[in-house]
Amino acid sequence: MNIFDKIIYLVGAITTVFCVVLCLVLFFTTKSKKANGERNELDNKTQEKPWTLSTWIAGVFVAGTGVALMYAPADLVGYIKEGLNPVESITMVALLNGAPVWALYSIMGLWYMKHMDSKIGKLAAMLSTVLGMSISLWTGMNTVARFVGLSFPGFQFMLAAITVMIAMLSAKRNLLKGMSRMAFLVFVFAFLAVISTPLTDFNFSPITGAITGNFWREYFSGATAASWIFWFLSWTPTVSRWLAHISKGRTMKEYIAGTMILPTVLAFVWMAVSWMYQDVIINFNLAQNISSFIPCIIFIISGILFMTGTLDSDCKVFTEDLESLSSGKLKRNATIPYYGLFVLFFFCLFISGIISNPFAFNEYSSLIFMPLMIMSIVECGKLIVRKKDNRDER
Repeated sequence: MNIFDKIIYLVGAITTVFCVVLCLVLFFTTKSKKANGERNELDNKTQEKPWTLSTWIAGVFVAGTGVALMYAPADLVGYIKEGLNPVESITMVALLNGAPVWALYSIMGLWYMKHMDSKIGKLAAMLSTVLGMSISLWTGMNTVARFVGLSFPGFQFMLAAITVMIAMLSAKRNLLKGMSRMAFLVFVFAFLAVISTPLTDFNFSPITGAITGNFWREYFSGATAASWIFWFLSWTPTVSRWLAHISKGRTMKEYIAGTMILPTVLAFVWMAVSWMYQDVIINFNLAQNISSFIPCIIFIISGILFMTGTLDSDCKVFTEDLESLSSGKLKRNATIPYYGLFVLFFFCLFISGIISNPFAFNEYSSLIFMPLMIMSIVECGKLIVRKKDNRDER
């Protein structure tokens, strides 16, 4: 590893630690009710009506958790192949998609709440939406293609095009009638994946595995650090912008708990379910194992729903920001096709091999977005200091 990569990894790890600590301090130092008994809700510049708690939870799910769970089973199998036991593998992938990552989203989301009209912030969100969604779509469709044993570019493009088209129709026509309906569908299919276990020959007993020194060496090595800085940090403006958009009416405790605990729990559960089907994921063959057909189809449908939900929410952020930056000359419904075409264009560059290393985009974009992340950390730090000063004055 060269000196540049070492510096980047170190910056990513330090940034993540700062965000985790800030989230914990904000959670424990902020009161949910004012002195007069009213809810102490987050100040948000958005003009939309507050989302209900159940709908907000669904919105958090589709904002960033869903797309991660789309390709995470492949990571799970990879760690098992590297020699980690089931507990270590499930914990590894869950943490890589759980609280440490969402601390980044939560902190920058608080910055966006105060700076919804920031042109730099909107441009960052739009750029990370197109690049991040394209790379995630490329990775996710590779995973789905492996499920069915058809990993040729035409099949992957067909799946990607169908997913993008459904998301665009949903964003324009409210086809899926809201994020809560989308999240409900995903949860139903996840539940079906669990109850279909008897159709397979696998025994689920990951509790027999222990977390060893191998886990910690792997977790704090390049794989984790690279994920922090090259993948998740590049996604931060997109997910954070969405969190700011939907979090009006939430208290700080609800906001931190919902964004830190919910994705972590969901990631653990989904990885545990995925572990049951690791052999199916690797060796799916309908002709030889008819019992693997149902769980594989459920995984494929769930994966497309995960991806569609994320595309839908990202489309809302992208098109509203584009409309705002154009001073209303480009209307939201008219810009939805642009979003879909941009995503599919970059997806085609990746899948065709014209761009041989798509993940390099994460490295470059995360470096561009790092100043935004630092501004978010500083502002949240000031918020904590002001609360301390107010208590000292009293």
